[in-house]
Amino acid sequence: MMTGIALQTVRARWASFAGVFIAVGLGVALLATTGLTLASSVGRERHPAWYDRADVVVAGNNSITVVVRPGTEEEYTSTTTTNRSRALPADLPARLPGAVVDRWLPGGAHPWSAAALHDLPGAGPARDDEAVVSGPGARTGDRVDVAGRTFTVTGTVGGPPAVYLTDKAAEELSGGRIDAIAVRGMTADQVRKAVGDGPRVLTGDARADAEPDQDADLLAVAASMMGTTAGLASFVAVFVVASTFAFAVAQRRRELALLRAAGATPRQVRRLVLGEALVVGVIAGLAGCGVGLLAAPPFAHGLARAGFAPRDFTAGFVLWPLLAAFGAGLLVALSGAAVAAHRAGRVRPIEALRDATADRRVMTAGRFVFGLLFLGGALTLVLTLSGGVEVIALVLLEAQLAITGVALFAPLLAPGTAWLLGRLLPGVTAALARDGARTSVRRTASTVAPILVTAGIAASTLAGSATLWGAQERAGADRLTASGVLVAPASVPPGGVPVARSVVYVNQSDYAEPFDAVFAGPGLSRVMKVPVEPADGTVVAGHGLAASMGWHPGGTADFWLDDSTPVHLTVAGVLAPSADLDDAVLLPWSLGPGRPDAVYLPGPATGIAGQVLTPRQYFASLEAEQRRMNDLALLAVLGMAMVYTMIGIANTLVMATADRSRDLAVLRLAGATPRRVLAMVGLEALLCAAAGTALAWLVAGGMLLGMVPRLHDQGVAAIIVVPWDRVLGVAGACAVVALLAALIPAAVALRTPAARMAAVRE
Repeated sequence: MMTGIALQTVRARWASFAGVFIAVGLGVALLATTGLTLASSVGRERHPAWYDRADVVVAGNNSITVVVRPGTEEEYTSTTTTNRSRALPADLPARLPGAVVDRWLPGGAHPWSAAALHDLPGAGPARDDEAVVSGPGARTGDRVDVAGRTFTVTGTVGGPPAVYLTDKAAEELSGGRIDAIAVRGMTADQVRKAVGDGPRVLTGDARADAEPDQDADLLAVAASMMGTTAGLASFVAVFVVASTFAFAVAQRRRELALLRAAGATPRQVRRLVLGEALVVGVIAGLAGCGVGLLAAPPFAHGLARAGFAPRDFTAGFVLWPLLAAFGAGLLVALSGAAVAAHRAGRVRPIEALRDATADRRVMTAGRFVFGLLFLGGALTLVLTLSGGVEVIALVLLEAQLAITGVALFAPLLAPGTAWLLGRLLPGVTAALARDGARTSVRRTASTVAPILVTAGIAASTLAGSATLWGAQERAGADRLTASGVLVAPASVPPGGVPVARSVVYVNQSDYAEPFDAVFAGPGLSRVMKVPVEPADGTVVAGHGLAASMGWHPGGTADFWLDDSTPVHLTVAGVLAPSADLDDAVLLPWSLGPGRPDAVYLPGPATGIAGQVLTPRQYFASLEAEQRRMNDLALLAVLGMAMVYTMIGIANTLVMATADRSRDLAVLRLAGATPRRVLAMVGLEALLCAAAGTALAWLVAGGMLLGMVPRLHDQGVAAIIVVPWDRVLGVAGACAVVALLAALIPAAVALRTPAARMAAVRE
């Protein structure tokens, strides 16, 4: 019975449930789109491109295996694949007749002998400063840079895009490292017998594993961004659905009371509201899955164009992401309606006789308790967590907890905040607007909540990330005593200290986790503030990493280099807490790649060929690309939050228009012109937007202040950086949405004669 009534209610009050339908449908569409994209990235098949004509390819090991809970019944292994493979032994090519030695150099450079893999005709570069180039746009006479050295293009060939150097020049730039050996005319068994244990012998599509997979990092970034966006969408969707159902139940108190008077039990009334949520959730879920299925391919192509995914990346049909998105949509709809259903079940039959329009008991005990719990959780994180940069990055989680808590207290905070802000404005119109915001508690709270969520997340994430980036840049620059940094050096000037940046893998209980590594040449203490230099056989560890692993000076440290080579080193020293190297290691140059990324200069940079940057410019350039990707990800997340904000505000104000029709009619009959009435409505909406923004900025300010002691713990001056252009842009967009969502339905309502509006029952 209640299911049938729920269907009839949704059909009769479709405008009231439009916001829920859009919110749930959009959330399902987003989850389906991101799920299909993620599923396509996980199931991505790689085919050999560079080694497609080789029968067999030999490459070094590139996996790290960690034994978890050894010696117990729960023992298992965790395997991590590294981006680089171990170097092959120098004597290995002699065991393989006709083998082609290949070296992977920056910029896609290879030795000319590797051109035999593609049967390229013609002569290669004649001198060690010359290059032959393949690929579109290649022209004779151009100059190309490879690992800091400049080469003149003396010829062009076909085949895959590459820069071919003489074998001697390639060997010098690689430090003698052999990355792969391509073999023709031998079987895999013959090759395995010749190379013995250790190196990988690859055939078929597995040959692609010997080629650097630059797309893996891009897909990891895309997966992280999509996961954050989907999580935020679910977070905000619950707010929109919950506020919509709460508002709808408040509007229908007399209707629900009549059901109770007709004999409906509280349980049946709760089932009615949940049935409405189920009906809307199912329809919206099916629609969202359809939209997601259509949107996934262009979304994947957009990721590729923005640099978040490989250029040929696309998304196809996979069933389980659609089922998961549909189920999540139903869960969001039912979760958002749960509190409203409980409140609907408590409506008493006597309320059918009431005609009062004042809001009653908007701030319930449950809302109060949960608000305190969320605020307490945020405060606990702020006060108890301290340490490295990863902990500082928890500002978004803290902000979400605090924003949720403040949003739950919106019925208490929002009307008073809007009224106080309205006190700054003179005139009768302003007085009516602020009084309306204060007395219509439910409408004000439902309007303020989505603005609070959006503006709060924007201010917290944008300012938090900018503050963290700035702290890391300052920490890195302050640590250097070098006068300048030579980037992309062709050689190391006298007295300069070469450095190269990479990663190492450390066993974090159940898997090998990557951490930053800096390889430095002798004399590091002359250009950097370090307690001790890393010498051969030793490591200098950051404070955070050393603390988590139990490393101490004089002890030992076991981990893996970026090519999966295991190392067992003595801990020469531990750095003080810092924002730049807290979770990093300093390693001796002998373990590094052999070619520097930069050179720290102890003296004046006069007479040095190449680009020399100040320490601050250098560390800013290191993070430039990561910042660009981070900014794009934040824009995607905030864009999604803005969409939900528009849905929440518009739905609340459109639903409230019917309730305000008699109030607007009374103003008209009292002599107010339509323009004056619209001014009052618009000003009230702007006061709500200002109240939501003010509360959001207070939350964000508290989170940023919570970063100050943590930055001090990392030895960095606490300088809060707020990108005001973007923060104000988000706040302004919220205000515009609120203004339009209030004025448009009010203008439509004012087209009805005032006398007729005044006679309408609420």
